[in-house]
Amino acid sequence: MNHSLSFSYQLAIVLVMVVIGAIAGIYLPWYALGILFGLLAYILRIPTGRAFILGLVSGFLLWAISAYWMDGQHPSSLPGRMANLFPLGGSVTGLYVVTGVLGGLTGGLWAWAGAKLRFK
Repeated sequence: MNHSLSFSYQLAIVLVMVVIGAIAGIYLPWYALGILFGLLAYILRIPTGRAFILGLVSGFLLWAISAYWMDGQHPSSLPGRMANLFPLGGSVTGLYVVTGVLGGLTGGLWAWAGAKLRFK
């Protein structure tokens, strides 16, 4: 069975995951992102390795862009203080990257789990 996906299909999956995750993030808790990514990977029959990568990219983009956007909408000194708390040298951009990595790992692992259920 050939599990290759075209680049445009993968891009569409990332876009769908980001949009659905953003909408769900308004009404549901943070972990709903992972559950939704798992359901999407299961429903769309994404191969397990590719599901992890797509979930990772989608989660990273969603959480990093959300952190940047929220900081821009509601300026505060909190991101700078949090960046000083972590070994980031006070870099708020580094804090956005760390946030994106955590969201990416969450999305990637849940998408992998959803795809693994399909191919078991």
